[in-house]
Amino acid sequence: MERVKDHRYLYRREGFLYFRRGVPQDARAAFGGRHEVWVALETGDVREARHLMVKHLAEFDNCLSTVRRTKSPVAVQKQSRVPLRIEIEEAVREVLAERLARARTDYFMPEDRAAGRELVAILTHQESMIARGLDLEANAEVPLATEWAAAAIIERYGWELPTSHPDYWFLLQFVAQSQKEAVQQQRAAINGSPLQTSDDRFSREQYQSDQERRRARENNGPVSLIGLFDDYAKERKPAPATVKAYRRQVAAFVAFIGHDDAKQIQFADVVAWKQHLLTVPNAKGTVRTAKTVGETYLSALKTALKWGVENAKLKSNPAEQVRVRAPRPLKLRSKSLSDSEALTILRATLTAPPARLSAERAFARRWVPWLCAYTGRRVDEMAQLRAEDVQKRDGVWAVRITPEAGGQKNNEARIVALHPHLIEQGFVSEVSKRTGSLFYDPSRHRGGGDGNRQSKKVGQHLAEWVRDLGIVGVAPNHGWRHRFKTLAKRHRLDPTIADYIQGHAPRTEGEHYGDIEPSVTLAEIERLPAYKLSTIG
Repeated sequence: MERVKDHRYLYRREGFLYFRRGVPQDARAAFGGRHEVWVALETGDVREARHLMVKHLAEFDNCLSTVRRTKSPVAVQKQSRVPLRIEIEEAVREVLAERLARARTDYFMPEDRAAGRELVAILTHQESMIARGLDLEANAEVPLATEWAAAAIIERYGWELPTSHPDYWFLLQFVAQSQKEAVQQQRAAINGSPLQTSDDRFSREQYQSDQERRRARENNGPVSLIGLFDDYAKERKPAPATVKAYRRQVAAFVAFIGHDDAKQIQFADVVAWKQHLLTVPNAKGTVRTAKTVGETYLSALKTALKWGVENAKLKSNPAEQVRVRAPRPLKLRSKSLSDSEALTILRATLTAPPARLSAERAFARRWVPWLCAYTGRRVDEMAQLRAEDVQKRDGVWAVRITPEAGGQKNNEARIVALHPHLIEQGFVSEVSKRTGSLFYDPSRHRGGGDGNRQSKKVGQHLAEWVRDLGIVGVAPNHGWRHRFKTLAKRHRLDPTIADYIQGHAPRTEGEHYGDIEPSVTLAEIERLPAYKLSTIG
């Protein structure tokens, strides 16, 4: 890639022009960790490329200025300064390593000896030009490529190094030496010669020393709290909805304390945040409950900080001992749907849906409550069922509840038999007429991350519908899970099988062993009597 004369960020490669600009070290996080930004302008005309480049320059500068205005100590404010010579050497070695890495992918071995000799001649000429430019007695100008490389390094690291400064000449010399080193290694590769370092300042030992210094700087520098959570999420891979919610709470804490350096967080900061959450109304004008603060907000913060301690990023977790103490809430009723409430909901599933309701939502109203009533599964799990998940296994009609279909708390596929009453009502027959997702249309997804699942929206719609039926004082969806447990006790279902049907984890190590076949779940589900809707009223 060759820079276009008199155009600082414009480069030409194989006839096409590119916008190329080095990213200062203090802003790389905002640019996805990149050291440089390259954008193909898809034109070979310099005049056209100049106009196209204006947009990318503005975007680059806006991003850079945003980073440098932030109060976060992780995004270090630009402090123009003269670098130490060891910093100059370290920076040039880093750029050399990047150049050689690009050469291994950008340059191909010549097809024949003639092409090889021509390429070697070009590299030899480049080497002589670099050497001549540094020879003061030769009175030759420093090659533009060397000056451009030096200018890019100065900008990349945010240095203050005018051309009149003595260390600018040191930088030019070392950049030139690195260019010679690159040429020599490329020429050796073409000739099939061993790759040797002609300057000890580019030896493997020097690169190892650079890495050690970088690690030391990282250990002494700030640690992003949000970065800790993101690293935890990459390793643990929790449900997308959990990642979305927890990251939002961590970001809320960062906004509250005014910085994103986990090393600076104090026990008092966490306590102050807790008190703020418990006393200051949220955007909806309501005060958060102690349970919400403890199990959602503080839990997210503790998770991120705990991961930092476990991975040697932090020495301690300042949130570990923070607790939310609150009086036990008054329990005015059971968490389970009552017999009459269950019958009210199930009876409503048989009524004609509003004309404006989509076919998928109407299908969800008709069948999801029944599926939850006879399995005790989470509404979200039922709402993400696909036609292929309703299948016959060993002569038993069942539903396959699998994380492949969407979010699932324990990430474990389970096959649960369908209650005969569901088959009698025609559920299997109706499903056989459909393909793909049963209760929502994937083509209507409005985008967003995995945390914005359509099945979750189905559950929210059903909850609102149940509330409109007059069911209050109990969770409209989760109440089915508590009710299944009530019925399991009432009709003496095997506790191990009942837990499996509902998706609860085994209670003992021994219960982890062996498979629970569909016929086994059917035998227990059949203990539940069919709902008789005629008993209402």
